Amino acid sequence: MDRRKSKIKFYNCFIVLSCVVFVAMAAVINFTVDPYNIFRTFKIKRFNIIKPCETKQERITKIPQLKLYKKQIDAIYVGSSKTNWWLNPDYHSKLSGKNIYSMALSSSSLPESIVMAKNSIFLHPEINTIYFGVDFFSFTEGYYDTALDVELIKEKNLTKNEILPLFISLDTLNYSIQTVVNNIKYEPALPSGAGVCKVNNPKAEYYFKQTIKKYTKEYYSNYKLNKDAFIALKDFNEYAKSKNVKVIFFVTPSHVADLINIYQNNQWEKYKTLKKELANLFDYYDLSSITKYNTESINPDIKYFRDAVHATCLLGEKLAFNFYINPNDSAVLITKNNVNDYLQKEDLKLQNYIKNHQKTVQQIEEWIK
Repeated sequence: MDRRKSKIKFYNCFIVLSCVVFVAMAAVINFTVDPYNIFRTFKIKRFNIIKPCETKQERITKIPQLKLYKKQIDAIYVGSSKTNWWLNPDYHSKLSGKNIYSMALSSSSLPESIVMAKNSIFLHPEINTIYFGVDFFSFTEGYYDTALDVELIKEKNLTKNEILPLFISLDTLNYSIQTVVNNIKYEPALPSGAGVCKVNNPKAEYYFKQTIKKYTKEYYSNYKLNKDAFIALKDFNEYAKSKNVKVIFFVTPSHVADLINIYQNNQWEKYKTLKKELANLFDYYDLSSITKYNTESINPDIKYFRDAVHATCLLGEKLAFNFYINPNDSAVLITKNNVNDYLQKEDLKLQNYIKNHQKTVQQIEEWIK
C-alpha cells in the first residue's frame, strides 16, 4: 500500500514538474524569439530578425509594447487597418524628423481608437500630435456599437494579466515557432527597420471583389449614420486639447471602386453628409479624394491599393508629405468654408469616372450583386 502511494506521489510530482518545466521553457522561448517585437530583445540572423507575427493579437500586445517603449514619442497614429496597412512608422519618422508610433488596430471601431489614443497619452504624456484616421463604414450604427476589446488602463507598469499571455500563452508559443520557421526559410533582403516598401498584389481582383461584396452586405446596404460617433470625436478633440495634444483628423484612403460601391448602394448623400458634419467639428484631411492614385486600374500591377478600402505603403509614402512636408495631390484639407465646394467637385469627378469607365463600373456592379 505504501509502495503504491509512493508511486502515485512520484507520478504526481513528475507531472507537476513537467508542467513547470514546460511553462518555463515556453516563457524563455517566447521572450527570446519575441514574436510580437515587444521586448525588442537581441536579434539573430536566421532566428528572429523577421517578425511575421508582429501584428497578431494586437489588442493584447499594443499596450504592453507601449509600456515597455522608453524612448520619447512625438506623435502617434490611431485608426483601423485602413490606417495601419499603409503606415510605415520608420519611414514617417525619418521623413518628419520626429519619433512616430502606430497604435492603429485592425477592425478598430471609433470608440476603440479613442481609447487607444487616451491610453497612449496616459503612458507617454510627451506625445504632442495624434493622427486620427476615420472612415465611412465606422460611422454606421451597427459597427460603431460593437463591443470594445480595448479598455482604458490605470497602470503604467505591466500587470499580471498583460504579462501572462506574452510569456506562457500557447498562441504566443505557436507564433514563436512560426517566427523561427520563417526566419530559417527566408533571409531578409534588408536590415530590419530599413523601411523600404515593396508591393506585389497578383490577387488584386480577388481582393477587390471580396471587399466590395463584404462592405455591400455588412455596411452599405442598410447604412445609418450614428450621431454618437460625431459626439465622441468632438469630446475626444476637447480632451486632447486639455492635454496640449493636437489632433489631425483624416478620412482614410479608398479606391474609387469603394466610392462607386457607396454610390450604387444609394449612400452617396450620406457619405457627403459625413464629410460635412466632420467639417463642422474640425478641419481634416480627405485622403479619399478622387485622384490619380485611387483610380488605378484593378490588375496585378496595381501599386497604391491592395483592395477597395486598403491602401498600400506606397500611397502611405505619398500621404506622408501632406503631414510633414507640403500638401500635394494625394490629400485635400477640408474646412467648414470649402467643404460644400469640394463635395460638388467630387460629385463631378465621380460622375465623369462612371461615364468614362463603364467596363470597370459594370464589373463592380456584378460584384455588388
